[in-house]
Amino acid sequence: MLTLAAGAVLAGCAQFPELDAAVSARAKAADYPSLVPADDILAKRREARLSPEDGAALLERAERLRQRGAILRALPVIDEETRRRISARLSSLGG
Repeated sequence: MLTLAAGAVLAGCAQFPELDAAVSARAKAADYPSLVPADDILAKRREARLSPEDGAALLERAERLRQRGAILRALPVIDEETRRRISARLSSLGG
């Protein structure tokens, strides 16, 4: 409990970041966004569904990415010459 209280006290001593400097003059001069009814947003969300074709295309893409990943995992990350140079340098450093 004491640790928690000490942590809260220390957090209160931290300097607050200058957030005003992070907002551009253009953003400060911009109009406030328009508010729209939540029903409009929810209706659009209901409309945004994947069709069976979209699902099939997504599965095909996932399979292609898996295949590409398998190919990349099989390739060496560095070539043999680079590996030899690194090993030689490590040996000279006593590693």
